[in-house]
Amino acid sequence: MSGKFEGKVALITGGGSGIGRATALLFAKEGAKVAVADVRMAGSEETARLIRDLGGAAIFFKADLAVAAEVEALVAKVMDAYGRLDCAHNNAGIAGAFRGPVHEWPEAVWDQVVTVNLKGV
Repeated sequence: MSGKFEGKVALITGGGSGIGRATALLFAKEGAKVAVADVRMAGSEETARLIRDLGGAAIFFKADLAVAAEVEALVAKVMDAYGRLDCAHNNAGIAGAFRGPVHEWPEAVWDQVVTVNLKGV
């Protein structure tokens, strides 16, 4: 890899699986220290471990991005851990537990999806 992010700190939300995990691994391979954030602990802790196993620096932080206070605390924790924050990949998002046409979703499901996917970013 080119070391494009050597000395930088990257925050990856939704880093416990899928695109978030792949992005966290790529930032680490490019030299970044990575803060992995997710509401789900197991997958995110595994992502951080995978990065450390490859010789990179990574920490997991549990955060519900639908709660503004948790996002503020997340950023503060990243700053405390690494002393800086250079970039963020705001990847976290949900599809909602309800299946079917959107106009048939219960309002509570709609509200949760909108809150996480829009407010969380």
